[in-house]
Amino acid sequence: MFTNISWDNYIVVVVLLLAIWYLFVGLRFYFDDIKEIVTGKRKLQFHRLGHPNYQEPQSELNYQNSPEVTSPQSSFGEFDTTFQDVDSLVERLKNVIADAAKRKFHKQEFLDYFKSILREYPTVKDSPFRSSVSELIVSECDKLESITLTQTEAEGLWDEKD
Repeated sequence: MFTNISWDNYIVVVVLLLAIWYLFVGLRFYFDDIKEIVTGKRKLQFHRLGHPNYQEPQSELNYQNSPEVTSPQSSFGEFDTTFQDVDSLVERLKNVIADAAKRKFHKQEFLDYFKSILREYPTVKDSPFRSSVSELIVSECDKLESITLTQTEAEGLWDEKD
């Protein structure tokens, strides 16, 4: 029975079934998005997962729809500034952690140094990126043998004052 079906016919049928499946899924779950792209209300954007500036579109939409934002132009400028602050803070934190690994800081010295760095970025403290930066601090500290932090301790670095 299966000897009567050629590989060419098999491949054509599989490709057609896949095309029908993806058309169904696209129309069923992404109809509004496709409609906005086709009508020109929204541009098609591609994001690379490994790219350091990658951010999920859903969280960006939630930020833009927040009640604090007054106009689309100002929200983009504020978001861009905050994102640049986050980017520079992440670079600085990675450098500090690498330096701490070389110098063998005590935990309290390390935490005080982190507090002083975090105080220099007040826009990040009140942004949606705060928890992500705290998670980065915890994950980078896990790479060190001498200093480990919990998520609670990392969140406490933002609020504590000397």
